[in-house]
Order: sequence, then structure tokens, then C-alpha cells
Amino acid sequence: MGNQYVKPPREGNSPYTRSGVPPPALVKTSDKPVHRVNDPMSLELHMADERVRAAGLSPAEREWRMKWLKDQHLHPDEPIVVDAVHRQLNPIRILYRWPWDKLYLHFLKPTFGVYYGTVIRVFVPKAIMAFIALETIYYYWKYEVKDWQHLRGIETSPLRQVITNEVEINEKYPGLIKQALEDPGKHRYFTPTFDKRTSYLNVGVTQRPW
Repeated sequence: MGNQYVKPPREGNSPYTRSGVPPPALVKTSDKPVHRVNDPMSLELHMADERVRAAGLSPAEREWRMKWLKDQHLHPDEPIVVDAVHRQLNPIRILYRWPWDKLYLHFLKPTFGVYYGTVIRVFVPKAIMAFIALETIYYYWKYEVKDWQHLRGIETSPLRQVITNEVEINEKYPGLIKQALEDPGKHRYFTPTFDKRTSYLNVGVTQRPW
């Protein structure tokens, strides 16, 4: 209570107050719970009354208590989020996050609110980056196939087709399987793009005997 505390004179025999005056009667007369979720045991007892809690305070202490109670009322603009305090980002992250941060502050947050605007701000850029990554992998797999000209790219091998009744088909339809299936020996076991190459190296007349 500080150095200005003065014990009030005793006016009763109640052990719950400094003055001895019994606290006002509570609405609930018993602390025994009735085993319900919405009716727990009361822990306030006599401290539920504000006059009892403020009993024995000096005028200076009452003034400090009044200031403390007023400090609990926040300003309508609070809580104030300061990016410089809550987001310690390095310059690189600040640079690549700048477009979406501006979009969030000037469009998403005023239009959709803080919650839905934040959800859009978080998930949409990640979805776009995932889509670009998948498209890049698909493009690399489809158009940068590994062949005889370069070693980069993804090498894919076609599955070998197994024909269970190959003999019967050849007897009934001669030459059909040969026309339908790909023959690796047709291109001399090179890749199909080898015969379509556009760059030829002219080495001149060689001295080889073959």
C-alpha cells in the first residue's frame, strides 16, 4: 500500500476486511459447486465487491488506482501494428515482398478486412509460385528432352509393350505389329531427332579406309 497507508479503525469483527465491517452479501450464498460447466466454484469471495477491495486506501493510493483503471481502456486505434517492430526483414525480402505488401495495404485489407485480406496475401503468392514451378518443370520435361546433342534434360524411356497373343496376330494380320509399334532399329538405334539435325560438321576428305 505504500508509505502512506493508515490502518482504518476497527468497526466490526469480520476477518475479511480491515475495518471489520462484513462484506456485502453475494448473490451466490454457497461456494459449493453444483457440478455444472457454467457454475464453477467462486474464488472471488469478498473481493468481488469493489468497495471492499478499495477499503483502507489513502487518497493518494485511490488516485493511483483510478489512473491504473483508466489505463486499462485502450484507444480506439489500438492495438497499433508497427511493421518496423513486428517484421524484421532483410533488404532482399523487403524488395520481393514490396508489390504484394502494397496491394495488401491499399486494396486487400480495406476491401476484405484484416483476416481475409491476410489469407489472400499469404496463400495467393505461394500458389502462384507453386504454379510457376510446376509449369517450369513441365516445360523442361517436355521441350528439353535429353538427346544426342546435349546432356541436359530429362531422359525418359518408353515402356516396352508386351503383346500376349503376338503369334496369333501375325498369323491373321501379317506385318500389322511391325507397322503399329515403334522399331528402335529404324533410326539405327539413334534418337529420332538425329536424322532431323540441322547442324553438320564438314570434316573434309578423310584419310580413313572406310
